[in-house]
Amino acid sequence: MTKKVSVVIYEGCWATGIFSVVDFFRIVALLEKQLGLPPRYKVRLLSVNGMPIQAAGGHLIHPDGSLYDETNAQLLVIPAIEGTYLNDQFIPEPGIIAWLQAGRSRGAHVLALTTGACFLAAAGLATQCLVTTHWAYMRWLTQRYPNVQFVANRNFLQSEGIWSTGSLDGSFDALLTMLAQECGDHFAQWCATYLLISDPSRMNPILPTYRNHCDEKILRVQEWIESRYAQAITIEQMGEEVGLAPRTLKRRFQQALQLSPNLYVQKVRIDKAKKLLLTTTMAVNEIAYSVGYANTSFFIRLFKLHTSQTPAQWRKIGMMAQT
Repeated sequence: MTKKVSVVIYEGCWATGIFSVVDFFRIVALLEKQLGLPPRYKVRLLSVNGMPIQAAGGHLIHPDGSLYDETNAQLLVIPAIEGTYLNDQFIPEPGIIAWLQAGRSRGAHVLALTTGACFLAAAGLATQCLVTTHWAYMRWLTQRYPNVQFVANRNFLQSEGIWSTGSLDGSFDALLTMLAQECGDHFAQWCATYLLISDPSRMNPILPTYRNHCDEKILRVQEWIESRYAQAITIEQMGEEVGLAPRTLKRRFQQALQLSPNLYVQKVRIDKAKKLLLTTTMAVNEIAYSVGYANTSFFIRLFKLHTSQTPAQWRKIGMMAQT
């Protein structure tokens, strides 16, 4: 069944956010066509009244229809708003608020891109979860909507169908995570390689679901791990990085992520290995070493433990999909 994605466009929204979503699903459609799969997503741009709007950069954007034309979309996307609009005179468009509330009442998911989180807050959809946004506007949003817990410096956060992002990269990672849930990890990883603008080993792991917490020190440890995954990493080193004793670090890490620091290191390394298997011709032993494992046999066992497939099987399935 085709999933409908509705992107609301409004005066002052950033065109970058709009077309990053459109282009993401265009890539998905191209990959589906290459695989001989039926299209799974239909994306439409909607304005409140179906009329063109002027985006933040001054360009006129023509919608595919009005909000009232599409009443059964499964994913509602709110692009970011230019920060200059977020002042004491800012009043969110009532039609957008009503549309979001109606969508949530029938079970649609909502994705707010950075400052688009103001619409989540105004619609009363974010009082039971953490919401991330652009760091520069977190204070204003917190003052304006005190019933919502805003956080900054996050990739993305999601809870019970409410998704929010802290950056443009976070928007892609949120969409990739949705794609992995709906279409499988192989397809999402393959799509990620088409979004790549640098070496595959530099791609962020699709692990942002482990950032749904507020422990700043543990977030710093996660970032530290993701920048050093190819090196030997110890609990003591992690603790020294953020000034925590090893026992305290392990306890807080477990509380925040519901898994141990060592298991998180494994997940980061395995995710990096998946990307390298799909996007390079490196031998398995070379990939093992590049993600931090000198013992290839141990790496293969670990990879199979996490994915139920050997690295060779993972690569074979991925290559079959691409041919």
